[in-house]
Amino acid sequence: MIARPFGSTGREVPVIGQGTWNVPVRGERADEAKRALRRGIELGMVHVDTAEMYGDGAAERLLGEAIRDLPREQLFLASKVLPSNARYDATIRACEGSLRRIGVDYLDCYLLHWRGGTPLGETMRALEQLVRDGKIRALGVSNFDVDDLE
Repeated sequence: MIARPFGSTGREVPVIGQGTWNVPVRGERADEAKRALRRGIELGMVHVDTAEMYGDGAAERLLGEAIRDLPREQLFLASKVLPSNARYDATIRACEGSLRRIGVDYLDCYLLHWRGGTPLGETMRALEQLVRDGKIRALGVSNFDVDDLE
C-alpha cells in the first residue's frame, strides 16, 4: 500500500482508507461491516474515517468494536465534530464522546465536519487544546471550499 506523509505529523498514512458513513450499525449487516473494516485493515487500509454524526455515534461504536483487539499504533483514526458542536466546550465534549464510543485514548486526526455559525477561531482553540491534552494528534477541516479556507 502506498503511503504519504500526513501533514507535519511525520506519520506515513496509506493513500487509500476506509469510511464509515452510512455503514450498517445493527444486526447481521453490522457484523458484515465490522468484518469488512477488519479485512480492509488487513489489506493495509489502516486509515479509517468516521464522525459523530454517522448513525448518531453508532458508526464510531461499530468501529470501536471492529478494532478492539488491534494494536492502536498501527491504525490512523480520524473523526469529525459537527458544526452544532463547534463551540469551545462543546468541541471538547464531542471529542471525548468520540473517544469513548471508539474506545481509544486519542484520535490521529479530528476535523470540523463543515463550517457552521461558530467563529472558526473558537473551534480552532478547542482543537489546539485537544492536541495539547494528547486527545488528538492533528486537526483540520472537512468540506470547506476555497473561500472558507481563505
